[in-house]
Amino acid sequence: MNTLEQDTEKYLNGEMTKEETAVFLKKIDTDPNAKKTLELYQEMNTVYDENNWELTDRNSTSKKVERYEDFLKSNKGKTISEAISRAEHSYFEEPHSLKIKQIFLYVGAIAAVFVAGLFFITQFGNPMERDQLYAEYKNWDVLPSLTLRDGGTDLARVEKLFKEEAYEESLTLLQKYISKNDQAINPQVLLYMGATQLELDQNEAAIGSFTKLLHSKTLDATKAHWYLALCYLKLKDLEKAKSELKLLIDNTTNFQKNEAKELLKQLD
Repeated sequence: MNTLEQDTEKYLNGEMTKEETAVFLKKIDTDPNAKKTLELYQEMNTVYDENNWELTDRNSTSKKVERYEDFLKSNKGKTISEAISRAEHSYFEEPHSLKIKQIFLYVGAIAAVFVAGLFFITQFGNPMERDQLYAEYKNWDVLPSLTLRDGGTDLARVEKLFKEEAYEESLTLLQKYISKNDQAINPQVLLYMGATQLELDQNEAAIGSFTKLLHSKTLDATKAHWYLALCYLKLKDLEKAKSELKLLIDNTTNFQKNEAKELLKQLD
């Protein structure tokens, strides 16, 4: 920790004499770097308790700090907090030092980019952030199983290949199945078809598959709203994505409703 950082800590902790305080404040007025360092420490003090890497209850008028605080109260934020704390204990030998301040000074740029880019604590206009949202919310584990008692059926092989991420082979089998059974709409098959097309970046084709499901008179029809929202999110058409999420939320089905509300909140 350099002298400026030590002086800043002493000032904020009230450990300076009157003479030292006067010299420090004069430096703040004349040295932009010193002023920036002080502002950083003050901002972090607003968000964190310096001893335990925990959020405080202090009020802040800074919108930026408010976004940090909202994020860090979420499960994702807590995960990052715990990870950085573990790293701090490994790399810093002084247990009494101000953890968050050291972390933000020494790896602050990396942490800020990581937090802002990966977990969206700033505005959601960046294409990378939208791609990350899609990756976060596409949960293929909620797809119904195609495996019946006979594990040797074509649909059982489709599911197995899909789970193995052999999407091209899975799609080939799906297409063959549909060509043989086109007379009846199988909603589960349409779900796998659309998901497979999404994974292969056949996004418009995926929209077609999920739209066909939406217009079917099946119990799974309303699930299409969730998957269409993912399609539009991947295509960076946020308005259509939000529209599909609202339709799902307003529907009586409980399928992915909580996730839809959470995602819609992040997109608004």
